Amino acid sequence: MILAVCAMLAVTASAQKFGNINMSEVFEAMPEKAQVQKEMEALQAKYETELSKMGDEYQKKVNDYLAEQEGLEKNIAEARAQEIDQLQQRIQNFREMAAKDLQTQQQTKVQPIIEKINKAIRAVGEKEGFTYIYDLSQGNILYYSQTQCIDVLPLVKKELGLQP
Repeated sequence: MILAVCAMLAVTASAQKFGNINMSEVFEAMPEKAQVQKEMEALQAKYETELSKMGDEYQKKVNDYLAEQEGLEKNIAEARAQEIDQLQQRIQNFREMAAKDLQTQQQTKVQPIIEKINKAIRAVGEKEGFTYIYDLSQGNILYYSQTQCIDVLPLVKKELGLQP
């Protein structure tokens, strides 16, 4: 009885088909990636331009304050110092908001590409009868046999209409 169960498990295990893919490599090959990168660079440039303007304004206020500091009344000097501090805080808040927005925009723009790749992987898995397809780019697979595991990258690229 135990022998029969072991034999059945061996037959079942040998009938399974395992594949692997490097998702990062597929993502890099996607034509949509270049457009996303271009859009993200343009958005980042806009934020950098605005930060530069704010930095110039800050530097001008600091220079003006330092040049006039000795001749200012105490209340006026305190008001200008407070204004400089507020501008510095606005710059910091803007920098944080820009970084957060860039990250959100990146995720939003990349998600459809990832979904398209996943759909192609599922299609290849179903067409080719794979039991599992592992993503090697995540780095959480400690071992795989190159002779027993099939790289499905060419099949997924074909499914996506990309050059092999």
